[in-house]
Amino acid sequence: MFKSAIYDTIFYIFWKVKVVSIDPRALKELKKFSNDAYLKFVALFKLLEEEGFLYEPLAKKLKGHKNLFELRVKSRGQFRSIYSYIGKEEIIILTAFNKKTQKTPIREINKAIKRLQDYL
Repeated sequence: MFKSAIYDTIFYIFWKVKVVSIDPRALKELKKFSNDAYLKFVALFKLLEEEGFLYEPLAKKLKGHKNLFELRVKSRGQFRSIYSYIGKEEIIILTAFNKKTQKTPIREINKAIKRLQDYL
C-alpha cells in the first residue's frame, strides 16, 4: 500500500501539465462565494492543472484580449474567474466575480489586466 501511494504521488507530479496559482486578491474574492461555487472552482483549477486548457462550456477565451480566459461555474447564479497563461508552465487566476449580465463586465476585465501586470 505504501509503495502505491508513493507511485501515485510521483505519477501525479509528473502528470501535471501546468501549475495553477491564485492571486491573493482573487482568492479573497473566491472565498466570498457559496461553498458549492468555491468547490466547483477548485475542481476546475485541478482540471486546468492536469489538462493545461479547458473547452466550453467550462472555459472560454475572452474576445479581444490576447491572453485572458474565463472559467465558468453555475451554482445558484453565474460565477466567473478570469485567468491567464504565464510562460509555458503557469496559469494565474486573476479575479473572480458573480456574473449578473450577458457580457463580462469591463471593470472585471480591466482588473484582471491590471493584476496580470504584476506577474509579467
